[in-house]
Amino acid sequence: MKPRIGVYLSEQMAARLTAAAKRPGASKSALVEAALAQFLRADDDTDNLSVDHRLTLLGRQLEQLDRDLRIVNETVALQARYHLAVTPPLPAAALRTACMLGAERFDEFAAQVERRVHLGTSLMQETIDRIGTTKRDTQASVGEGMPAAYSPAQEPDVHASNQLGSDTHNPAAVREGGSLINFPGKAGIPLH
Repeated sequence: MKPRIGVYLSEQMAARLTAAAKRPGASKSALVEAALAQFLRADDDTDNLSVDHRLTLLGRQLEQLDRDLRIVNETVALQARYHLAVTPPLPAAALRTACMLGAERFDEFAAQVERRVHLGTSLMQETIDRIGTTKRDTQASVGEGMPAAYSPAQEPDVHASNQLGSDTHNPAAVREGGSLINFPGKAGIPLH
């Protein structure tokens, strides 16, 4: 025989309990017992494991978010430093053309970001993975007596970019899937 306990409930809670007890297979006693079991579950170790597991997953997600934000911060800082270092002031006559070109490039940039966010692909992670694979391949071939595919000594010096309207093509952005042919320092395109 189960012990009988008397409790006082507010009118609203008593009405809700009565309505819930009208469902098939439900009784006031069973509903109160289930609610108390849920409330007092802190004594049950198996339920705590699921809470601990969820907290662990949240911790991992926060660590990944922190790592991603650090990558974004460093990327923006490096880009700003590079841009400020190599971009000379434009003559007043070239500003309108430069602004129009900048707006067109920004539209393409925004479209690429939207596409990648929608697809859930990370260009930064793809690049980091590719660089890691390239470094491992390079180290393996150097270890076998073959020459390295890349050396920092081969990288050209960085000079200020040309004035608008010069002969060299120096795009700030390319369409995804495009080549690096038109980037300065690549495929014979001079930086100055």
